[in-house]
Amino acid sequence: MASKGPQAAHLSIGDLADASGISPDTLRVWERRYGKPEPVRLPSGHRRYRAGDVPWLRRVAEALARGHRPGSVLALGAGQLDALLGEEAGDPGQPAVESLLRSVRRFRGGALQRAMQKDARKMGPRRFLRERVAPLLELTGREWADGRLEVRHEHWLSEILEDVLRGLRRGAVLPAGARDAVLATLPKENHGLGLQMAAVTCVLAGVRPHVIGINTPLDDIAAAAREFGADAVLVSVSVATGGVATDRVLADLRERVPSSIALVAGGGGIRGPRRGPRGVVLVRGLDGLEEWLAKEMAPPKTPS
Repeated sequence: MASKGPQAAHLSIGDLADASGISPDTLRVWERRYGKPEPVRLPSGHRRYRAGDVPWLRRVAEALARGHRPGSVLALGAGQLDALLGEEAGDPGQPAVESLLRSVRRFRGGALQRAMQKDARKMGPRRFLRERVAPLLELTGREWADGRLEVRHEHWLSEILEDVLRGLRRGAVLPAGARDAVLATLPKENHGLGLQMAAVTCVLAGVRPHVIGINTPLDDIAAAAREFGADAVLVSVSVATGGVATDRVLADLRERVPSSIALVAGGGGIRGPRRGPRGVVLVRGLDGLEEWLAKEMAPPKTPS
């Protein structure tokens, strides 16, 4: 728990992780390798972290999600990060997305759900994901990093979006001979929205998704892949858990999943032009996943 009394501005590493959305393992690696975040030593001898570092860490997470390397980003101060993110920000704030964001700020669930369902019908699933869902998530993340939205807003939005995305998959007609993919997140990963977006992308590519959920033990992921007769396992990695520790877990999962089944990882935690563990395919964004599915998971052609 956070410190009380005069030391209330100091956080344990667990509290810092909860507030910033970055896992404790990743924070420890950064501290050891780059000297950031810098701990303070209390008179009691305990190591604590400054609560004032939270906004800076949120901006670091956003920069990493855009493909920057930790070594370069962690050397930047708050003003430099603001400038970097401001220069690179696209234009997710078109009026339609801004309207959705206003519903998020005010917890107007009915209005938000109706607007998104209408957009999904009008635009089709592919455009809806890219022109509504992805920009809305980017704006929400930016507002969270700036302290204008809180975790409760993100969690509430995720619940509504998951319902909408499941609706896009409901009733989908897959081609004969459609291949199967198991979708999951690794242990300690509690962000599941990426799974639902990946599942919609699978359906669009003619692949049958089996979503087994978040925070899944490795043995259960491997067992599900065998029991579903899956051709691939797709793992979603968020910004909060991406890093060296996750690469080790992916390598462990690769050893447990039969070599005949592809193992693919994507999401905000898969950053930059790097290679993953041996035998693990890294994809960047929905476009990268769609490209991989079209190339590797197309259903076999039926005889004419």
